[in-house]
Amino acid sequence: MEVAPMTPPLDSTDKRIVLVSAAALMLLATLALLFAPGNRSGSGGPASSYSAAPDGSKAAYTLLDQMGYQVTRWINPPEELPHSPRNTLLIIASPAVPSSADENRRLKQFVEDGGHLLTTGATGATMIEAKTIAPTVTAPVGWQTFTPEVPSPLTRHAPEVTMLAPARWAHLRAGQFQYYGSQQGAIVTKLRVGKGDITWWGADSPLTNSGITKASNLALFLNCVGPPSTTRVLWDEYFHGVRQGFWHYVSGTPLPWALLQLLILAAFVIMTFGRRSGAVRPLMRPSRLSPLEFIETVGALYHRKGAGAGALEIAYSRFRFLLARRLGLPSSATTAELIRNVQERPGWSTPGFAETVQRIEAAVKLQEVREPQALTWVAELYDATRSLGLEG
Repeated sequence: MEVAPMTPPLDSTDKRIVLVSAAALMLLATLALLFAPGNRSGSGGPASSYSAAPDGSKAAYTLLDQMGYQVTRWINPPEELPHSPRNTLLIIASPAVPSSADENRRLKQFVEDGGHLLTTGATGATMIEAKTIAPTVTAPVGWQTFTPEVPSPLTRHAPEVTMLAPARWAHLRAGQFQYYGSQQGAIVTKLRVGKGDITWWGADSPLTNSGITKASNLALFLNCVGPPSTTRVLWDEYFHGVRQGFWHYVSGTPLPWALLQLLILAAFVIMTFGRRSGAVRPLMRPSRLSPLEFIETVGALYHRKGAGAGALEIAYSRFRFLLARRLGLPSSATTAELIRNVQERPGWSTPGFAETVQRIEAAVKLQEVREPQALTWVAELYDATRSLGLEG
């Protein structure tokens, strides 16, 4: 009878590796969710400047850019529209996402402050004066051609425009003109609101990839946009569903501060765990041969031999080496050169320095010095080393 081999249990190291790997996987998944970019380069849907499909408007957006217009895709909410919108045109072509009442009020304020708005279709009509507008949609019977009814800058070089299943603006306000349309209502109209104006089309066909080249649609589109030298164009993609990423939304909530607190707590936990689970190291034991004992032993040897001149020579040689290195002089420099450089250096002038050095050098050469005098000179050399900062 064969016995299946038993799987050996995981030791503490293996368990730690598994836990760390799982934590790293969860962290990577969280970062991917938080920092994943929003949809800014997809098809974008109908009338989107990202879309190269027949009902997209990438061709019109690219054309404005090539003609020198200051054109930008707008993916922010209406609350972030410029508050000084003079010479600024906002294009909202067939919005796919319904707007809220607050967003409609901000769009109206944008126009009243001097901005220009171009919107299209029945969904675009609901964003402007929704209570007084009654657009009617005809049956989709294909492309329909319309001729201008009122001479205007909007109709310049545009003897006819073609739209696919346009809606009609049935009830015009006082001072509002029907530039293109039929008996059912206007398909191109313009109304003044405050310091700005709103241009409405019954459909977005004149700026779509398939419709911009039909009839005089391109001329109508450029007439509505205005001259490139003075017009800033904001092409809306916010109402096409292209919004800021998830992290942009989260940044406006208390969640980042909560995450920061959790990270700080995690750092303390890791530090505590590391302190308790780190490698055990033996305590440092002081050497039995401490530096002070060594100095006392060497001093006793010099004292027993009566070699005060030898001890002074060692201290003086070390002092000369440190002084020459600090002054940037070679070790072969003469004592006179060392003294002169010390005296010329600002802040290094020490009374009696030259005389003391000369006496020490003479005593070292003669090898005749008593121990008390040698001790005094060694102490002076040590003080001079510290005061001049030669050991730094």
